[in-house]
Amino acid sequence: MKGRLVGLAALTAIAVGGFALVHAMAQASASKVEFIDIRWDGVDRMCVVYPDGRVVFFGQELKDIPRPDDANKRAFYLTLEMNRMAAQGYEFVSMISDEIIMKRTVR
Repeated sequence: MKGRLVGLAALTAIAVGGFALVHAMAQASASKVEFIDIRWDGVDRMCVVYPDGRVVFFGQELKDIPRPDDANKRAFYLTLEMNRMAAQGYEFVSMISDEIIMKRTVR
């Protein structure tokens, strides 16, 4: 009788643990990853391509930020925008030529 009780308790613990694991996996799969593309095509044509298809040109507003004369324009402005996107929860993924790919997980 005592052996059956221990066995039943073990099965219950396994079932509860399994349910918790399945629930955690379901929540993890419910989150979605969004990617953005920061593109350099000169200061006036810099833009961010968002997951929903919006394209926002931001070069004009960055021109107001003083850039040191010896700083490379492309590196300076792409870094500024990358930091603005990081503040919105995006993380660096990759850089391809004149593009920076970033992502964030949305629940």
